[in-house]
Amino acid sequence: MSGITGWVDRHRDLTRESAAVAAMTARLVRGTHGDRQWSAPHALLGHRADAPEPLGAPPAAVQEHGRTLAAITFDGVLDNATQLRSALDPPGPLITDAQLILHGYLRWGCAVAERLEGLFAFAIWDARSSELVLGRDRFGIKPLSYLPLPHGALFASEAAALGAHPLIDNELDAEGLCSLLAQVRRPGHSALRRVREVRPGHLVRLGPDGVREHRYWALEAHPHTEDLASTIATTRALLEEVIAREAAACSPAAVLLSGGLDSSTLTALVAQRAGPAPRTFTVSFGDSAATVPDRPFAQAVVDHLGCEHHEILVDPATLTHPPTLEAVLAAKDFPSPFGDKNLTPYLFYRQVAAETPVALSGEAADAVFGGLISDQERASTEHRTFPWIERARAFGLDNGIGNDLFDQDLLRGIDFTGFCAERYQEARQEVPHLPGAPADDRRAREIDYLHMTRLYEQAVNHSERLAAAAGLQVRFPFSDHRLFRYLYNVPWRMKSFDGRDKSLLRTIAADLLPASVLDRPKVPFPITYHAGYKQSLAERLREVLTDHDAPVRPLLDLPKAWQVVDDPGRLDRGGWLGRADTEMVLQLDGWLRARRIRPAL
Repeated sequence: MSGITGWVDRHRDLTRESAAVAAMTARLVRGTHGDRQWSAPHALLGHRADAPEPLGAPPAAVQEHGRTLAAITFDGVLDNATQLRSALDPPGPLITDAQLILHGYLRWGCAVAERLEGLFAFAIWDARSSELVLGRDRFGIKPLSYLPLPHGALFASEAAALGAHPLIDNELDAEGLCSLLAQVRRPGHSALRRVREVRPGHLVRLGPDGVREHRYWALEAHPHTEDLASTIATTRALLEEVIAREAAACSPAAVLLSGGLDSSTLTALVAQRAGPAPRTFTVSFGDSAATVPDRPFAQAVVDHLGCEHHEILVDPATLTHPPTLEAVLAAKDFPSPFGDKNLTPYLFYRQVAAETPVALSGEAADAVFGGLISDQERASTEHRTFPWIERARAFGLDNGIGNDLFDQDLLRGIDFTGFCAERYQEARQEVPHLPGAPADDRRAREIDYLHMTRLYEQAVNHSERLAAAAGLQVRFPFSDHRLFRYLYNVPWRMKSFDGRDKSLLRTIAADLLPASVLDRPKVPFPITYHAGYKQSLAERLREVLTDHDAPVRPLLDLPKAWQVVDDPGRLDRGGWLGRADTEMVLQLDGWLRARRIRPAL
């Protein structure tokens, strides 16, 4: 787990520009120490590491006859390092994953990406062709942004780190604001003007011929030929293989256990395949937790498997500490309406990191096993936008979650509705389908694809960024691309063969878990109901509204925002959803201030 930065310019001597990349590296929240830099006349590569990485995993270079061929800076972990090392058969030791990737690039070129297994983001400076090559894992779990320049580029794990460079103008235009409010961006684009993101499963090559994208992995639609029994057996075999591999990364194994089906099944398979029962970690708020607390279900799993269990208590009072608010906003890199759904995991991960450097998470199982599709959504022929926006509209939130306090004229002016519709159609056109597939199977496949490729920002990516900032390396076995590729082509009737969601996963877990856990309804991540937290939201909103220099103030429907201050009971509208409106305003204001971003709407 680390962060990477860099600057390349084919026409500029960067020998004396190391301070600029050092400033970018210092802005990273990923990694805690070990800032390193590799330099050449036309390339500067920066890196910040965490302790678990061998030798701090500094940028690496390969030379031949005293001439640099290429250099790399790398964030992530390879699951198939041993196989890569064997395939390369190097004359000397290749200690780090970064060195393996670089030697692989020199042998196979950009085709090296297809050989990589794991979570990764890397930047390679190819001195032979004066080309920068940026790569990202198949689901984009590791972040990587860049800014193309006339003769090169800037890049960084975090957009905030890019903002530390003097060539970045830090402007938020209408499309950027739409992407923040919708929580969906145009593929390959950032919320900041001119800043781009390496798309999941892609390489970006920036060289003398300009910017070129290469897609090295994509989901494909194939006929499913196995019967139900064989499908269950294949799914279980795939799961056991990936879980055994991931569990080997931390010894003894550690699992983030909520007591839900996904994390409980993960825990049971770790116990079965990786040796002794793993250490488990569950978040708790005491008496202010959600109405369906995780504790009894998690405890049932612990008792059943004999886990070494740790219940991590998050004091609701710490959720309002300014340093925590600032740390979480920096970790996410962009504002969101999720409030304590961001704060609580960060504080939880920070305490887990004191016990183990690596932990496994059950995130992504919903998307992989079809757990995010209701029968109504699957049968519906009326769908004009993303499923999660449609669900928000069912609660009377016409503009989606967190956007009710923004000025309606502003939203019309930036064409927020049109932006969402365009992104939705764009995403739908990507979905691989089988010719002649039934309508409900096409819809189920579409919803799975949209969640995996567009909602990850609120799930797996969300967890990875918060954990990285807290010093914890989280791995996501259900995000294995082979598992998802297989299950993507399993028909919906098999995924819900017994009339329930995630039927395949429940069947696999049937002989591993207590019945109470198998039958537990899905519940969201718990929120705090502590009165002090809601009071803090109202007070912070009042501060924004009374500060005429607050950058978010011109974007708001001020009378409606004042109603929340005058009647904090409005925060309870729709349960947690009323709170999200205020959370988004506060997050956006803090982000604009901290990053000195200028709205250019």
